[in-house]
Amino acid sequence: MGKFVKVLLVANLCLWIYFWIGFARESYPYRPNPLGHPAGTGYTFWTHSIGVTESGLEYPFFKTAFYLELPSFVVAVLVERIFDPQMVSRRFITGISVAGWTLVGTMLLSFLQWYFVGWIGQKFWKRWLRDPATASTAVPRGGTTSRP
Repeated sequence: MGKFVKVLLVANLCLWIYFWIGFARESYPYRPNPLGHPAGTGYTFWTHSIGVTESGLEYPFFKTAFYLELPSFVVAVLVERIFDPQMVSRRFITGISVAGWTLVGTMLLSFLQWYFVGWIGQKFWKRWLRDPATASTAVPRGGTTSRP
């Protein structure tokens, strides 16, 4: 694994640490909406919620993660659609709402996303922009590198 890939994965880890700290600070106790709000359970983790009656995008930490991890969010939501076609589930699995599990899936997929971005970036750099490390080890045109 190259340096660029490692930097992207560490940056992604820092983003998710920021996200979970923001979630912990901004979350509120889960209470089902007595009017049956169509948002369902929101993003709920063991009685701590955001997005039950409001959009998660109202929070800066959520908005940052959403836009930086958009491809992962799209894949995770497509998978969620299989299990919850109306996307308003009121179910909990081991204390985590279905939307919460989608968020966990997004987080895991995001590491794969940034690994591939870094890998493709490194391939591009080595192939088209000539990595200086490989250019200095090239053999001259007329022969060998050893001297008589």
